[in-house]
Amino acid sequence: MTTLNYDTTDPDKMRLPAGKTCGDCVHIRRCKAIFGHTETDTYCDWSPSRFQPAHEQGGSNANGNR
Repeated sequence: MTTLNYDTTDPDKMRLPAGKTCGDCVHIRRCKAIFGHTETDTYCDWSPSRFQPAHEQGGSNANGNR
């Protein structure tokens, strides 16, 4: 039987992955403007969480273009 990806302590799936903060997400600027989040927050106001890891500084933008 397949295990479901569901945490009964987080039914709305708004927690960020372990060890991650809003500052690690590509959406931090938008969430700071809309929700007043800070880089140290660990809970997403979108349900389910829309956390996407920000890419490391490598000279590319979010679209992969330089």
